[in-house]
Amino acid sequence: MNAVTSLRDQSNESPFPASALELGWWGVLPPIDRAGKRWWLPLSDTAMVAVATAISASDAQWSDSNPLVTRRVTSAFLDDPPLLLFALLRWPGDDFVSATELAEWFIGVAPSEFSAGEWIVSAPRITKMHQHRWSRLMARSRTTEPKDWIASAAEWLQVLGPVVESDWIERLPAVIWDGSPEPKPKLEGSRLLQRLARARERELATENSLSVLAETRKLAAAKQLAYGLSHEINNPLANISARAQQLARDEADPQRQQSLQQIVQQVYRAHEMIAGLMFFANPPETNRERIDLNELVREAGDEFRSIASGVDIRLLVETASDPALVMADRAMMLEAIRVLLRNSIEAIGSGGTVVLSMERKEAPSRNPQWLIHIADSGPGLSVDASKHAFDPFYSGREAGRGLGLGLCRAYRVAQLHDATIRLSGGLAGCVATIAISE
Repeated sequence: MNAVTSLRDQSNESPFPASALELGWWGVLPPIDRAGKRWWLPLSDTAMVAVATAISASDAQWSDSNPLVTRRVTSAFLDDPPLLLFALLRWPGDDFVSATELAEWFIGVAPSEFSAGEWIVSAPRITKMHQHRWSRLMARSRTTEPKDWIASAAEWLQVLGPVVESDWIERLPAVIWDGSPEPKPKLEGSRLLQRLARARERELATENSLSVLAETRKLAAAKQLAYGLSHEINNPLANISARAQQLARDEADPQRQQSLQQIVQQVYRAHEMIAGLMFFANPPETNRERIDLNELVREAGDEFRSIASGVDIRLLVETASDPALVMADRAMMLEAIRVLLRNSIEAIGSGGTVVLSMERKEAPSRNPQWLIHIADSGPGLSVDASKHAFDPFYSGREAGRGLGLGLCRAYRVAQLHDATIRLSGGLAGCVATIAISE
């Protein structure tokens, strides 16, 4: 707080700060409410560090606060009149309070005092004039004792609040300054940021561990389900298919023959779904070789072009000008592209566009990557559908896009190749991207 520091060094002068940005005020503390009226005290950089320290060290049993943290909050009371007045005006105890007891209480209640959102919404607009008045009061406090700050509490409160009744201020508790304050460390703010960063790192590590555990359990459940379906359903499906094909060969009625063929097709579809779940749960070993992704993109495009044109969908294929060489299992990567193309065509239904393209991406921190994009003009993808798109037990057909088991198969192929796959969508259209390193 440069302006305030300079004022402290020249206590017999009252220089005016050059800019509001030099005043060091970060906002306001939660309001003081009394008899239907409301007052606001300023939040300085000293108070912000003290409050953040108190919140990070708070405990349900505030009487057992960390002694070091208690000393730091006590030091902030001695250095910041608004913070001291804020604590005293909210203190629920007797007419006398020791600085240590006040700091311990403040540490205990800090989370509840600052977590509510109503006071943020209702906070008044802070102008340069308000900040200048606070800075003048802060400069004057450097020449007086804390007991004098309490006596002049009305001046602080009336900057952002109505006139204060004198008997209210007279009833504020007296502070007994016990113990010795903590010397103000030059890097206290830096240490606070370090503690917050470390706490966030622990949260991220926990979230990652939970994600890994959830993924492991999901794969185990998928494997158990796949084996069960394979044993219990594949045999009946084979019998149904064989019987339907036999009846179709002997059937003279074209309409009935068509119905029997549809039964056979649906049996194959069910079999493919079980095979897809088996692949997701227990995939085979990859047979990697040096392949050109351009060839796979062209092959998949040629395969689906007639399918797309049959439903009035324009399929555009754009390959890279240079060879897109990667180490991959050719059959698996081709199947992943097929899955994404099929998903796009099914999502559109009829009358739209699908673009299959290649892109090379370089980054300083990793090897260059080849990106395979499949963009379509079908329904957009919701946030919830994006989160669950590769879950074998999730379907987005109610939103107009059938995700099914195909995408989880493509996801598994990407995993087996240390690649990534993602879906992004808006109000209209969706883009699927496979990223694989050279």
